[in-house]
Amino acid sequence: MGVRFSLGALRLAYARSVQAQFSKRLFSLSAGTIINSFNNMNFFNILEILILFVLFIWFVFFIIQAYNIVFRGYAPFVSTKRKHLKNIFDNANIKDGQTIYELGCGRAGFLQFARKNFPASKLVGFEYAFFPYFIAKIQNWIKKSNLDIKKKNIFKIDLSEADTVYCYLNEDMMKKLKPKFLSELKPGSQVISLEFKIPDMEAEKIINKKIYLYKF
Repeated sequence: MGVRFSLGALRLAYARSVQAQFSKRLFSLSAGTIINSFNNMNFFNILEILILFVLFIWFVFFIIQAYNIVFRGYAPFVSTKRKHLKNIFDNANIKDGQTIYELGCGRAGFLQFARKNFPASKLVGFEYAFFPYFIAKIQNWIKKSNLDIKKKNIFKIDLSEADTVYCYLNEDMMKKLKPKFLSELKPGSQVISLEFKIPDMEAEKIINKKIYLYKF
């Protein structure tokens, strides 16, 4: 009985030893294959992969943007030109220490420009689309800015604290925002809109036939 038990134990130990050696060799082969594959890749292979990855990201972004514009009525992701920013800050009554909102901020170019001129102001940007919001957050972190970028639907935020609201949206969105402006903005606040008017509302000032300033 003891002999049989010893033989069975030896067989089991031998089987386990063989299995362990096989698994070790298989792992070494797989790891070696992966390492060799990376070693065989030159700079141009890596660069090609990175370019394809970036193109894929931009393609996804383009599809999402097209869907949001066509089916949701969102404004396209277009940054405000520097010449328009300069015209706005030269002519609009914006003061340091105000609370400034940018609706549909994208990369928050308006707020970045405001940050340089009004360091004491509270600067808040609202962007609902993920990619522009993500880019704005990364830029904000790199520049170590004091901007507060929020991923929120501009139709569901509270505007009661804002002194100045900047918009570069589209005609349909300005129409939908009008009741919100009238009901939530405090007396003395202003809305600045690039290219698109608030329908059936007279602007206090029009700059270069493109920038509309409204007082509330």
